[in-house]
Amino acid sequence: MEQVERGWEDFWAEIFRVRYRSTLQGIEQYDKMVADFCIEVLHLHPGDKLLDIASGAGDQSIDFAKHGIDVTGFDLARSLIRVAQERARQEGVTVDFYQGDMRDMSYDQRFNAAVMLSHSFGFFNHEENKRVLHESYRALVDGGSVLLDLMNPYNLPVFQRTWTKLEGGYLLSEPHVFDAPAGVLRGRPATFIDVDAGVVVLASQDALANNDIRMYTAPEIRSLLEEVGFTKIELYGQNKLPRMPYTVKSDRLVAIATR
Repeated sequence: MEQVERGWEDFWAEIFRVRYRSTLQGIEQYDKMVADFCIEVLHLHPGDKLLDIASGAGDQSIDFAKHGIDVTGFDLARSLIRVAQERARQEGVTVDFYQGDMRDMSYDQRFNAAVMLSHSFGFFNHEENKRVLHESYRALVDGGSVLLDLMNPYNLPVFQRTWTKLEGGYLLSEPHVFDAPAGVLRGRPATFIDVDAGVVVLASQDALANNDIRMYTAPEIRSLLEEVGFTKIELYGQNKLPRMPYTVKSDRLVAIATR
């Protein structure tokens, strides 16, 4: 079969964030639990304005909107924005979805809260990650809070090589590799056997780089948030209720900080 390379925007965003994600058992219930957790810890009420940064295909954005929250979803991939808009229409909720780079969001004191879920913080080098937090800080009203839902660097999942049958073909995912000296979880090479088109699709360098994640320890993320100007920083060990303290064995590292 012919081999072709494709990038994040034109192919892999939809493969991972829509087709692959839909195969995960219990994912809809998981999204609802994450939304419930965020609503409680951020003290959100109907009518409050929420910015969902790296909103993907709108899974959690739509759940927030069902609670009466005024949601704005923001993501880099136009393909995911289109999917999210159609999903919101089908669910009968209103969500404003916008395409753009999280380093240049340009919102000014507009939102009561902002979230970055599913380890969607850390895609860039340290200074650019700090810039993302600056943009998040600027987007919040005084007293507003940001929530970062991160992997716990001390308790990373066991990544495995997997084959998954998806609509139109088969996905081969290689394990993530943790680059300890750099503090970066390197993006997994992926291959998609496109049965319909009769080609083997490989990830371009753009697609691989989009999966690199800078891993931060709790002291590092606290320091970074404080440098930006956030205060009252809270840490939790899971992204669902009940609230659990953060420990070395926690599943997640959830940081909440107030402007």
